[in-house]
Amino acid sequence: MQTNYSVAYQGYNALYRIGEPVVPYLKETILKTDWSNTKYKELSLYLTGYVCLIHDINENEGKEIIHHVVSNGCPSHIKALLHSLSQFSGADFIKYEVKNIAVLAHKDIAAQYDIKHFIGKWLDNIPEHDSRELVRIYIVKQKDIEACGTYTPMLHKIALAWDNTFKTNSVLFKLALFSLEHTFYHEIGHHICRHTFGQDPVQEKEADDYAAKIMSNAHPRIGRFVKLFRAMGILKKR
Repeated sequence: MQTNYSVAYQGYNALYRIGEPVVPYLKETILKTDWSNTKYKELSLYLTGYVCLIHDINENEGKEIIHHVVSNGCPSHIKALLHSLSQFSGADFIKYEVKNIAVLAHKDIAAQYDIKHFIGKWLDNIPEHDSRELVRIYIVKQKDIEACGTYTPMLHKIALAWDNTFKTNSVLFKLALFSLEHTFYHEIGHHICRHTFGQDPVQEKEADDYAAKIMSNAHPRIGRFVKLFRAMGILKKR
């Protein structure tokens, strides 16, 4: 519930390091609360933060709590957040670290493409300060999220929908990869600006401006065409 993200982040990490012993206390706090009529953003952050923490420590406990809250009725915005959390199962992902950031790539995608190479290359184009406090990067199948990419405020996580199914090194593969790279920088833009939940035009423009800047620096020869690619749909809207 902290408006100071660094405080919330420190608290999250402190509880995560304790691990399993904190789960019963967090679970009791959630289960004794009636979430059926929660309309305050702070309480939504409070619930989703706790559920995500439990899910990270013990996935089965996290799924049980999500089922309980949704089954007992909760507002649509909370249901959407919990549904997003429940989509991720550790068994479906290959996990490794790139520049001290946890990367979880869906096994079906990692089996076909060198995800670690691409993420490492893209992070090299980002100033180290901009990726600071970024906790996780998920590479998921296109059907798993409704957007090309998402950023989760407070929890500092990015999910990138891998929709590039073309043959490696083909022209179409490179164009699709270009779009994925732009989306990745867009979500990093949300991260450095510490944007909140929701599709806000001002926030989206700030994230797009950041992505355009990084793309221009990373690809100086084609940076001038970013706006054209965007208009053509090659750089997809989130």
